[in-house]
Amino acid sequence: GFYDLIDVRIPEGSLLKPKFPAALSGRTHALGRIFDILGGLLGQKTPEFLNAAGFSSSPHLFYSGNDERAGKNAEWFQLFQIGFGGVPGRPMGDGPDGHSLWPGFTNVPNEFLERYFPMVIERYECEPDSGGAGLHRGGNGIRMTYRFLSKGTIAIHDDRWFVPPWGVNGGEPGARARKILEKPDGSQTIVGNKVEDLEVEAGDMLHFITWGGGGWGDALARDPALVGLEIRQGLVTAEGAKAYGVVADALGTIDEAATEALRTELRATRGDLPLFNYGPGIETLRANCEAETGLPAPIQPEWPLLEAAE
Repeated sequence: GFYDLIDVRIPEGSLLKPKFPAALSGRTHALGRIFDILGGLLGQKTPEFLNAAGFSSSPHLFYSGNDERAGKNAEWFQLFQIGFGGVPGRPMGDGPDGHSLWPGFTNVPNEFLERYFPMVIERYECEPDSGGAGLHRGGNGIRMTYRFLSKGTIAIHDDRWFVPPWGVNGGEPGARARKILEKPDGSQTIVGNKVEDLEVEAGDMLHFITWGGGGWGDALARDPALVGLEIRQGLVTAEGAKAYGVVADALGTIDEAATEALRTELRATRGDLPLFNYGPGIETLRANCEAETGLPAPIQPEWPLLEAAE
């Protein structure tokens, strides 16, 4: 057992022990992050068992309105859709692509969505290169593109748009989530990962892109043949393969001499591999936020100091 070795103290009034009337409806974001945090804390002394950070949430899309399609008599509809993303790289291997954080969840078939709601699913696929590079790659997030057939209102509850999921044991961070609203004329607007009451029109498309998992271990130790296979599978691009020190074409054919040269160069210039790779520092993320995400940096909250528990 381990209970005698661990003493958990949660301050009153904190996120995990809130006081009424604190808001609790977005609890899945906090619950998922707890997995990352506890795994990171407990794994520091045993890095061989440490997982990267990953798909630690349940992205929600809400779409409601009156169905304007012929024969539907403007009947009310309301969709609550849960998305999936990239599970982190692990000691035992790669993180699964496009997977649910919660083991009991399965995806709703696109045919069901299109049958019962005024929408067409234009794309449902892995987002290549969104999983962090590593000896064991982080799982890729997904890109799900909804084309709305009736005007209505959407809300999005997602996370990890600002700070990427960390990689461990030399692995790279995963890619961040993003949401893009595209109009019929092709113009695009980046929308927040936490929005309410966003009006959409018939013909609008929402590109709902979730984040990838962090990588585990040294990416330069990954088998180039496996990277080539994943290029052919659409999980990694030829450009993204360079994060593994692999030079390949769009068909996944490896240039062995160029790969060896690139790996030698990267090893000579990268320095020591960190236990945790968080990506850019928080101030850099803030400074580059609007240019990289299309959204202003979030306001830094100010918390009252809590006395340490005795």
